[in-house]
Amino acid sequence: MTPELNAPPFVAQLSPYIPGLTTPVVGFSGGVHQLLLENHGSTGLICILRTYAGQLEGDFIELFCSDLLVPVDFHTVTEQEAREAKPITLHISMARLADGAAGPVFFRVTHLDHRLEETQRLTLKIDTVAPTGSDPITRPPWVNEQLSRPQPAQFLIDSAAAGRGVVVRIPFYPLDLNRPPSTYRAVRDRIRLIIGEQIIEHIVTENEASSRNPISITVYYGTWLRIGSGFQACAYDVIDEVGNYASGRSPMQLIEVRLDPNERLLDAAQIVEAPTGTLDADMLAGKDATLRVAVEGKGWASGDGLRLTIRGRLPEGVDVEQTYDASITSTTTPFVDVPWPNTDVRMLIGALIQLSYERIRTGQVNRPSENTFVQVSGTPEQTGLVAPQVPAASGGVLHPLTDPVTVTIAAYTGQKPFDRVTLVLEGTYANGHRFYQEHGLPAGEGSVVFELHNGIDGDIRQLDGGELMLYYYINTAGGRPPSAILQLNIGEPQDALPAPEVLQAPAPAFNFDPEQSRGNANVRVAAHAAFTEGATVTLYVEGSAMGGSAPPDRFPITRPWVGQDLAFVIARVFVVANLNGSARIYYRVEHAGQRTRYSQALVMTVGSGLQLPVPHILESTINIADPSTARLNPQHVLEPPVCTFRVSYKPMLAGDDIQPRFIGTYGLGTPVINPRPGDPLKGYVDFIISNRVIAANLGRDAALSYTVTRAGATSASQVLTLTIDPLTEQALDLVNVPQASNGIINANVTHSAVIQAWPFMRTGQPVWLEIKAAANRVLRDGTPLSAAEFNAKRVEVRLPADYLRSLPTQSTLRVEARVSLNGSAHKDFAIAFRPVDYRMSNTVGIFATIPVGNSPNALALSPDGTRLYVACTFGRTSIWVIDTLRNRVIDSFDVPGSPLRLAIHPTAERLYVTDNSSATNTPIRLYSTRDYSLIDTLTGFTTVRGIRFNANGSRLYVADEGASRLVVIDTSNHQRVASIPVRAPIDVAVSPDNNRAHVATFFDWSIINLPTNSLINSADTRSAPVAIAHNPRGSQVYISAREGGSVTIGNTSTQRIEQTLTGLLGPYDIAFERGRDRAYVSQTDGDLLGIIDTRSRQVIGSYAGFNKPRGLVVAPDDSHGYVANIGGDSVSLVVF
Repeated sequence: MTPELNAPPFVAQLSPYIPGLTTPVVGFSGGVHQLLLENHGSTGLICILRTYAGQLEGDFIELFCSDLLVPVDFHTVTEQEAREAKPITLHISMARLADGAAGPVFFRVTHLDHRLEETQRLTLKIDTVAPTGSDPITRPPWVNEQLSRPQPAQFLIDSAAAGRGVVVRIPFYPLDLNRPPSTYRAVRDRIRLIIGEQIIEHIVTENEASSRNPISITVYYGTWLRIGSGFQACAYDVIDEVGNYASGRSPMQLIEVRLDPNERLLDAAQIVEAPTGTLDADMLAGKDATLRVAVEGKGWASGDGLRLTIRGRLPEGVDVEQTYDASITSTTTPFVDVPWPNTDVRMLIGALIQLSYERIRTGQVNRPSENTFVQVSGTPEQTGLVAPQVPAASGGVLHPLTDPVTVTIAAYTGQKPFDRVTLVLEGTYANGHRFYQEHGLPAGEGSVVFELHNGIDGDIRQLDGGELMLYYYINTAGGRPPSAILQLNIGEPQDALPAPEVLQAPAPAFNFDPEQSRGNANVRVAAHAAFTEGATVTLYVEGSAMGGSAPPDRFPITRPWVGQDLAFVIARVFVVANLNGSARIYYRVEHAGQRTRYSQALVMTVGSGLQLPVPHILESTINIADPSTARLNPQHVLEPPVCTFRVSYKPMLAGDDIQPRFIGTYGLGTPVINPRPGDPLKGYVDFIISNRVIAANLGRDAALSYTVTRAGATSASQVLTLTIDPLTEQALDLVNVPQASNGIINANVTHSAVIQAWPFMRTGQPVWLEIKAAANRVLRDGTPLSAAEFNAKRVEVRLPADYLRSLPTQSTLRVEARVSLNGSAHKDFAIAFRPVDYRMSNTVGIFATIPVGNSPNALALSPDGTRLYVACTFGRTSIWVIDTLRNRVIDSFDVPGSPLRLAIHPTAERLYVTDNSSATNTPIRLYSTRDYSLIDTLTGFTTVRGIRFNANGSRLYVADEGASRLVVIDTSNHQRVASIPVRAPIDVAVSPDNNRAHVATFFDWSIINLPTNSLINSADTRSAPVAIAHNPRGSQVYISAREGGSVTIGNTSTQRIEQTLTGLLGPYDIAFERGRDRAYVSQTDGDLLGIIDTRSRQVIGSYAGFNKPRGLVVAPDDSHGYVANIGGDSVSLVVF
């Protein structure tokens, strides 16, 4: 006889099919990773027995895992499953899937004639722990702190180095060696080294896994060619043998590739809103960001194309590429701006993005640019895969007769045309049987649409009265988290056929006790509108044991039975065959010309009903008066850092699945605890719970219970109320400032706030540290505890020196700290440490001296006070830039001539510098404060002395002594607006209301009406001036006269000289505080900084220690100022 083509194989030829199983895995049939166990509606593994030869109604199928005697799941083949040759879907619960080897896994089929057949047996490697650990990265940047930065042997890769091959070392992971060994580097881990867009994969060998030495990966010339020249990001990620991905990537290491010394890349592009290398997406407030490319003088031609590319990585590990095209219409424009859409920006929040571009010119190879790297910060957006949509469903219900069923998957981030999109349909029939299907399509360019046939006897139609769960994954399961789940009822729940009733097994226990019920089981099926004349109702009894399934019992509906309850009898022999097991009882309704419908199932247990007492925490103290309550001292779970959840009941069977439940605070306080099988030899099962759970519930009550699933039927235990004590005040007294003496902080000494190791300390916990004083300061705003801090067993944060100096002496400073032990990133839910108070001791005067170039003369402070620009007038004439937050020089750039005067624009990033190297034709040069490039040169002046902006920067006022003019410049186009005759002007100040300009001339004090640009008055000052400044808190101007040793005070309301302060030693520059009645005057000939009380208009003191002080500025917060020492080539930081 010739075998039938496409005939199903025999059972012995089949292996259990496990969707998503990783293969190959050395020494095993396959591997199971954590994400695979979490993919389905209930945790565990779907196992499918494909259609087999001789599949008949009544075949009893058992699924075994490890235990050869007790099945983990079972099923009796129905007439429809046999007729339609349906695969049988069963399930292995998590209780049977502890990490390590699991097996053998196989199906056993017992036919009605008692013939036994078994499938091939699988041995599975269960590994639910990712390399470095399974802790998720909860906030940007999406970097795994347990992975070290890659270590290239060299950071500049030229042709010779690339030809030899460049070694990149990957240090041992995780960094925190206190983590469990299961998180350590392991044999056959895949380390993917990513340089630019190239991936170099390395499989960890047994020798490498057995040591903690760095792994060396050599990158050869061919790979460097594909990487390309320019600055490149180098990082790596790790995937273990079964498919667990380490969270995130390693920190990035920047390297420079220069294979061709003659290759010239285009200048790097910039993001205008990210001058410091960080783009705050929230600060954009919904607006687009700006991508800027320099054009003028960069070799562009009109008509050239420009293609910008941004690459970044999403938190779920998806690489995203965004491209934007533009064209060059003019080569004389300084730059071209291209919008970066806000939606695209927000998609990459948390990513370190790479920005590059190409010049596209007809007939030439595209010319690339250098790369720019920018960290995008802000509130993260949801970028995961959204749930599939079924348009025909409404309110979570899909009509079972819908044909076809259209499933739409929206276009997703990172979509590629030939991605494989696998749609998974997983559900339960009304009778509780499992349903599983997969459908695959290429992704294409937009939405992915599946048309699922659902005609007569369609798969989804047969789910009538049941549930369907739809989700999808991209390419391979585990490579990217699956989509969100769409949960549907098939048919209205209220229309489902109700479960039958067993009179000897009433609700809520549904237990048939053979000792109490000595006869058969009587079943009642309540009357239903579906029971019409001509219909047939068939009762099914599917037992958990061989011989426990009764034959189908058919009941034809004749006219007398319409609208009546139906009675069935299950013979006792079938019931007691399931002793200490269960039976699933349901019915089917058939009628010619109508769809077949199944009822919901009644799962009836057989045997003495389980009485499940409360669980216990072994480290707690039970309340003798009320054993359903207990109390736990958190100190009892610090060492070892676990607590023991014990379940004990009688009788405990090996086939029991025990699922503990610990209900506490949201998140860490309510852990997911994997179930375990019963242990009849011990009579109890212990579940080890991390003390993190206890930490999350400090000072609260938790509800503890468990369920026991025996042969498909689940029973619940009584509930234990566990009260967890809070930490004592002494245990939280951990904050101090160790450099303080006797409770006093000296502001002129370096100080740090320290939090010593606290109970339940672990990496990743958000930590807050705040100073409460005359001015509050947040030092740490929920930053997660790093591995280095954990190893040091302390958190230490430097107290800013400028902040301490700004606090009044003898004032109180309080240090407050909090830590989140419950996983929340919100400060309000964190545990507060005991605060500590100190008194401030704050001295005044010169605090620091900052060396700069030759002969510093003039100063300009940025509007936000973070940058100080210093004009050095002799030798190497230059501008030096000081970071005022750290009080150190961060840059300098040369300028021509002699820069005697500076002015910084209040809103634009421009610095205006005079060149006084010649007595005539003095130019003013404009420099960018972003890159210090020369923007423009203003000419046409004779001898420029003072320059000053109005409040909004729309006008620049230039005191041109040689021309005896006050020149007014429109800063939007740098054109002259007016030229006002003023005799020999030396310096100029603008009133706070922008209505008057006050000019110190060689002869007098002149007052200009700015709305009309006309001279309205003047007053004799009797001495040649150096500088003029307007009091921001009053109606006075102060005019310094070095030769006369005086400061003249003019009243701007009366336009008269009010007073002259004399006896000063070479007064030069003047500056005011904004918040107090104080002015300061540098005294070049006395090496002093004079202090003037502007209310009493008296000199009240001075600071000493300067070296020919000249230029002077006061910080925006009035706590300190800066003085240029032309004789000492330095700038002094003075605390007021």
